[in-house]
Amino acid sequence: MGKSAINKESLTFIFVIGIIILVSCSIITYMKSRDQSDDNDFIIQSYARIAMIDNIYSKVTDAEASRKGYFITNDRDLLEPYYIAAGSIDSLLNDLMKLSYDNPTQLANTDTLKILTAERFRILKEGIDLQNSTGNSQNSQKNIFDKGRIVQKNIKNLTEKMQQEEKGTLMQKNDLAEQGYQFTYFILLGGIIMSSIIFISVFIILRKKALKAFDSENQEITREELEYIVRERTAEISQINQRLYQKLDQLERTEGALKRSEQYYRMMFEQAHDAIIIFSPDDEIVHDVNKRACEMYGLNRGDFIGISLKTISKNIPEGIENIKSTLQKGYYHSFQCVHYKKDFTEMLIETNASVISYNGENAILSINRDITDRILKLI
Repeated sequence: MGKSAINKESLTFIFVIGIIILVSCSIITYMKSRDQSDDNDFIIQSYARIAMIDNIYSKVTDAEASRKGYFITNDRDLLEPYYIAAGSIDSLLNDLMKLSYDNPTQLANTDTLKILTAERFRILKEGIDLQNSTGNSQNSQKNIFDKGRIVQKNIKNLTEKMQQEEKGTLMQKNDLAEQGYQFTYFILLGGIIMSSIIFISVFIILRKKALKAFDSENQEITREELEYIVRERTAEISQINQRLYQKLDQLERTEGALKRSEQYYRMMFEQAHDAIIIFSPDDEIVHDVNKRACEMYGLNRGDFIGISLKTISKNIPEGIENIKSTLQKGYYHSFQCVHYKKDFTEMLIETNASVISYNGENAILSINRDITDRILKLI
């Protein structure tokens, strides 16, 4: 009897060790999952900063384009984008500073960007005031234009630097997240294997002891009772293992689906035969374009993104009405408009537009086809 008691205590100790291993692995997995959640929050903030930097540079570019249009045409209506940009730039910069409080480098860069944008808008206002008083003389504006180009270039260089730093940090976070995922997977898998071995070993030993005890220890515990206990414990362990495997499988399938969806969208977007432009319905600022759009309009991607379609549209009021119709119905098929290429060549465009969600906000996806040659052949 004494020897049997010692054996039972030993088996209980081994079983508890198996439980401790499984629970420890579960705790480690939970902690790593929380770390990954924190990394995801950081990644979301980084993408938000990148988008906001893009928006700030777009506002400066809009103001610059508006100023050039006013200088060339003397039409004060073209200054509307400048006034919109001037009214919103400080708010955007303050939002960027709030997002950068946990990043001293980007916070310092934002301070510098705030100074540069303030100087750029001051120069633009100085040029507009001078044109209002003396007219659009190239000689009187030359010094202002020269200073403006220098500040504009500094703003562009700084925003590109800030975005590169964010992208570099994102790459590091993604690498760490991938390593953490692999570490969690192997820890969990190792713990499950070790616990399973321990539980199976305990089960086998207990079964053997139960068979011996049936004859030698006055049937203190029957085989049916022992098997019931083992089945109950094994079922509990199996349920825990099944839930853990299901969670891992779900995470793997979700990650794979997101990657495939993003790759498929980008492939279809870039390989489309027609020009595709995604822009804001409020100010017609371009958020994204495909390769065909760059070729058709004669603009590179960096210059295209951030401009307002008003700067390349011949009939701006008509474009505004088309956008209103698209927003009301959710789509607008086969309407025509006239756009300018980079060299100011006119194109007759056939457009199909629809309302989409882009970065959590309403946007318009416009599919444009140049039908100038086709119309000329019919004339």
